[in-house]
Amino acid sequence: MLLARLAWRNLRRSRRRTALMVAIVALGTWAIIVLWGMEDGFVSSMVRAQVSLDTGGLQLHRVGYLADPDLKLTFPADQLAALQARLKKISGIQAFSPRLLAEGLIQSAYGSTGVEIRGFDPELESRTTILSKSLIAGRFLTRPGQIVMGRPLAQQLNLRLGERAVLQVQGLTRPHSLGLRLVGLLSTGLPRLDRYTVFIHLQDARALTEVQGASELALAVQHPARLQARLQALLGPGIKVSTFMELNPLLSAVSKASRFEGWPTMFLLALLASFGVANTITATVLERTRELGIMLALGLRPGQLKRLIGLEALFTSGLGFLLGALLGYGLNAYLARVGFDLSAYSQAFPDLGMPHVLYSMVSVWHGIYAFIAVVLTALLAARLPARRAAQLEPTEAMRYV
Repeated sequence: MLLARLAWRNLRRSRRRTALMVAIVALGTWAIIVLWGMEDGFVSSMVRAQVSLDTGGLQLHRVGYLADPDLKLTFPADQLAALQARLKKISGIQAFSPRLLAEGLIQSAYGSTGVEIRGFDPELESRTTILSKSLIAGRFLTRPGQIVMGRPLAQQLNLRLGERAVLQVQGLTRPHSLGLRLVGLLSTGLPRLDRYTVFIHLQDARALTEVQGASELALAVQHPARLQARLQALLGPGIKVSTFMELNPLLSAVSKASRFEGWPTMFLLALLASFGVANTITATVLERTRELGIMLALGLRPGQLKRLIGLEALFTSGLGFLLGALLGYGLNAYLARVGFDLSAYSQAFPDLGMPHVLYSMVSVWHGIYAFIAVVLTALLAARLPARRAAQLEPTEAMRYV
């Protein structure tokens, strides 16, 4: 207790030096918490956008379809009906939506372009994803004969609400075309959906492709990783159960890379903090050599002197950590609420599903990582100058100028 009071008094005596050490630790702590929060928020935002707007937590396909998305590898009508009946009885599945996918050409009076055509039951899709909540003009699909698309695609085709567009698709046996009326415009923040996909009623998709089943089943689930293995065992080898990460290899690679990228940054910040603390304490020991020698001569044991310097490092590191954590979590909480504009980057990397606004993530683990990286390394760095001080000879130290 006496050493703790003495260490605290010593810190108050050298306010400038103490402030420097506190600032070094606070900066390292703040940087780790903010950078890790932004990194986790970056991945979480992309995953959340992909799952809630596009893929769902899990998807079911016939084996071989993902490698070769041919209309002949879709679920037949009888298999689809049986599969839907089974899914209703499986716990953990909140909703599901059968989809029929095809590549085709869309034409307006002013232009044409290739698109992915996605047909679904509007009611089932609205239970599975929040795609309908991305509507910015008009209304969502309600019946056959209607089409919804992203505003960028509609602008490219110079197509307005209420006007007709024609879809052309190669069906199972011959080409088909169908005129549909544009009833709604979307803005999902996912360029692949906004620019290259059109959404139609499942009945219209079946008429265009001659397929009476579906290409896939999108599932809304709470814990995709836990349910995947159980669902795969229940459905058998003829059906492939895929998570959203498996369906988007680029997103999976970015997620894994972000985990590894954080550690070198944390190591570098910890190294800088430890160097700063070690150098400051070394300078302190050199400046106070005569004072330390007098303390040893008056009966302070070397081990006590070592602990005294260690306590000084602990107090400054603790203060720096608290200050850095307060500022770091404050900024993270602000960015988690307000977000950071990423619209320029989302347009540059459309396949990532990067949202227009990045929201940071607040986690207690970020503070734990920062404590381990900065505070513990700073305390370890303080051991060397503390050991040097404990080895001082009192008579020589008192003559030091």
